[in-house]
Amino acid sequence: MTDYDTKYAWRVTPLLSLASLLVLYTEAMLIPSLPYIQQEFNITQADVSWILTAYLITGTICALIFGTLGDMYGKKKLLLTALSLYTLALILNGYAPTFRALLLSRAVQGVGMAMLPLAYSLVREQFPRRLAPMAQGLISAMNGVGIIIAFPVGAWIAQNYGWRATFHTVAPFAILLVVLIALYVRESRFIQHDKQIDLAGVPLFAAFLVSILIALSKGPQWGWTSEKVIFLITFSAVSLFAFLFHEAKTEHPFIPREIFNRNVKAAVFATFVVAFAFQINSLTLTYLLQMPEPHGYGLPVFKAGLYMTPLVLTYLITAPIAGRVILRVGAKTLSVFGILTAVLGYSLAVLHLYDGVTYVLGFMSVGSMGMALLNVSLINLLTFSAPRERLGLTTGLFTTFRNIGSSIAPPVGGAILTIYRTGTAPSPTAYYVNFSIVIAMFLIVLIPIFFAEEVMKD
Repeated sequence: MTDYDTKYAWRVTPLLSLASLLVLYTEAMLIPSLPYIQQEFNITQADVSWILTAYLITGTICALIFGTLGDMYGKKKLLLTALSLYTLALILNGYAPTFRALLLSRAVQGVGMAMLPLAYSLVREQFPRRLAPMAQGLISAMNGVGIIIAFPVGAWIAQNYGWRATFHTVAPFAILLVVLIALYVRESRFIQHDKQIDLAGVPLFAAFLVSILIALSKGPQWGWTSEKVIFLITFSAVSLFAFLFHEAKTEHPFIPREIFNRNVKAAVFATFVVAFAFQINSLTLTYLLQMPEPHGYGLPVFKAGLYMTPLVLTYLITAPIAGRVILRVGAKTLSVFGILTAVLGYSLAVLHLYDGVTYVLGFMSVGSMGMALLNVSLINLLTFSAPRERLGLTTGLFTTFRNIGSSIAPPVGGAILTIYRTGTAPSPTAYYVNFSIVIAMFLIVLIPIFFAEEVMKD
């Protein structure tokens, strides 16, 4: 096989992009079905929220573990394993006889989250340098496509055919994708057959992730001072300390220190902060659009979702373009431009917060453009800086910290919306504080980017 095959890259990019679309579409599609699931199984709203939590916990852990195993046994093998388990879970979800069975299959479905880091790694390994960034941009853009079509389609299917049909309609496409990836995607060229699994480090890190993610997800519901939350936070801290101590002593650490060059550190920290900012922005914007006047715009849920479509479309258009531009200007330069664009867009949105939905969403779309530029820059900064034999682990770590950032944001943003209230609705102060946090988070990202080294510019 030659070093790089351009025809192969063009043929495989749609398949890897579809994997990204499948994961995001299925998750967003499920949200309108939650009330129907709650009604069928006669459970509480607190119970039904575990459907999302179970997926998040398993997915966050598997992203890192499957990435590591991909470095050891081949990323295509692990990608197919993750996609096959994901497909099996999709099928089982649609036929779940009890709520416990549904939770179990949802936990298995979380393995699908490992597909994204494995896809990013395969692109970096197998694609020509000039095509890899654009492919990364397309994979990233498919996240937006999935979200755009998922809410209206998922709501329509659940309302007319039942929540189980949402899974039945996705499963055939997942099966087809398994077959196509098995036929057309090549195996990794950089496999560490001699690498050993850190049998102590993996469970310690998993214990840290599980406990902190449950605490963050359930804190608002259980109460931040409840015994369960305090125990989970304490247990997560002890597990993290034990993990770090073990990693410093063992000969074959789960997360080796040598992967942490300045660019990897910058990208991992930046994705954590950006994910945090994105989730707070989404949460706050949703409340602003739906809360009654004069403190909100009083839009119905479905109409509010349609109004947010320009943000996703802007991201969808910008991400592939960023993949083409990045070789001319460099990942570091494009990151800075993305940050400044996001800060400009969100700042203008704050200044015109009550001047009309058109103003708010127009400026938010500029912020979404900056977000796309930054995200494409970060994944390329990471994959073009990490050791090729550790790409699976590094991209898995990237995904893990992104998920942690996304998990921390809702409790923080929700707490501010609760603290600053006028009657039963958040006050304007709550919106201003949350959007100010978003702007501050993007400015903070400038710090690690400043210390990064350029790796992309021709």
